[in-house]
Amino acid sequence: MEEGKPGAETFLKELVWREFAYHLMHHTPGILTNNWKEDWDAFPWAADGCSTKVQRWIQGRTGIRFVDAAMREMYVTGRMHNRGRMIVASYLTKHLLTHWKIGLKWFEDCLIDWDPASNALGWQWTAGSGHDAAPYFRIFNPVLQGERYDPDGEYVRRWVPELKDVPKKFVHKPWEAPSDVLARAGVKLGETYPKPLMDHSKARDRALAAYQKIK
Repeated sequence: MEEGKPGAETFLKELVWREFAYHLMHHTPGILTNNWKEDWDAFPWAADGCSTKVQRWIQGRTGIRFVDAAMREMYVTGRMHNRGRMIVASYLTKHLLTHWKIGLKWFEDCLIDWDPASNALGWQWTAGSGHDAAPYFRIFNPVLQGERYDPDGEYVRRWVPELKDVPKKFVHKPWEAPSDVLARAGVKLGETYPKPLMDHSKARDRALAAYQKIK
């Protein structure tokens, strides 16, 4: 009776992904704690889960609204949309070059639908170290992702209320707004809301340079 319903194909794909994750976990349980691709053991990921950058990622204070909104939503509700999961995971592993195990552990602590197999496979897919993982050069631009999937800024306004009065034009890029526009919105970047931790272009170049060393 549900055949042809919107989202049915995506739902089935997610079920297949879950079963694939359990298959891998059963036959290679090390995937829960180790890189599937052993050459990734040499990748220079940061492993300090208490660093300032990691803590700002955890708290939803990276200065990138889409990332921050998703992280705050997870902490408050225990849920996060799959698109948000990919974006925040990419940001941690590729923008901040931080080990996927740190993100895996935080998801384990926060998500009410946490699952050991899917969690590990998802993080390794994003990081590039897993079976059938995303290409190492796939580095999500979180600003463009926000503009595409939250064009009106409804989602980020809900979870990042400090910037709720920023005009739609600058909703995902408040640092591009003129100072008088920010002033009218009651925003002072660096005080009422943090400036971005990383410039996307520079972060992407740094990640690609690091990845090339193990290829």
